Amino acid sequence: METSIRVHDQIETSLPPRLRLLCIGALEPSWVSLTLQLDAEGCMEPIFKWVSTASEALALLRKESFDCLLINHMFLDSPEEQGTSSLHLVRAVRASGCDDPVVVVAATADDATWTEVCRLQVELLLTPNGLESMAVVPMLKRAVRRVDVMRENHRMAMSERRRLTRERNEAGHLLNEQRQIIRDLADIVRLSNRSAAVDQLPAELNDYYQELLRTYVIMGCGGLGAEIAKLAELLAVAGLSPREALELHLERVEELVRGLGSRSTRHVMARADLLALELMIHLGECYQGTLK
Repeated sequence: METSIRVHDQIETSLPPRLRLLCIGALEPSWVSLTLQLDAEGCMEPIFKWVSTASEALALLRKESFDCLLINHMFLDSPEEQGTSSLHLVRAVRASGCDDPVVVVAATADDATWTEVCRLQVELLLTPNGLESMAVVPMLKRAVRRVDVMRENHRMAMSERRRLTRERNEAGHLLNEQRQIIRDLADIVRLSNRSAAVDQLPAELNDYYQELLRTYVIMGCGGLGAEIAKLAELLAVAGLSPREALELHLERVEELVRGLGSRSTRHVMARADLLALELMIHLGECYQGTLK
């Protein structure tokens, strides 16, 4: 029971002490009941504004921001706006780029209204008491929490997208540096940058390396020592030098990174580097054994 209470307290949304609330309806509400309810929630100095038409609301929203919008279901104040649904106003508000929390108060709602409410992601309070209902403040808190969660999810998604982009750029930079090592080695021994031995490897060996790399990325080094040693022996039999083996390794890593899509590359690059190191050790042991 204590745990459930603590969890409930953690997810409970508190309203700001100076809540800025815009009320939209044909008649200005009596602020007494709403003020007392907000005071009980810790909103000691709420700021209320009221407009009677959708056009006034849109004009005000262009100038000011609010913590929440409270809308009566119908606007009947001016003849030109008679029959204007609150959901029309919400659509216009969302189209303007405003994502402030919205609570719509209505006496009844049909299926079409509920469908639109869900699409626009607003809260709908059904009550015969209008803005004087005791359920208004709980719905305000729910609407504020909904938007807070949506904004936090958006921030996290953007942060994750930037992180993946940064990791992808880092991986590309690291692969280019490793390619430069191969080119520098080729210049030192006066060889062509592209090794013919790598091109002449059988397709089965390339596929075997690709599968070993994928498995190594997933499992790590545990239990794959024998497979890496076998691969090193095959590369030694094929006559690949360490430089050529590294060239083959980079080709397989580049192919693997291209297939990652939106997934992280940092883990893949770290494991691939470990595989290259272990492969070079085994390859060196193979050539040392040949010399003996």
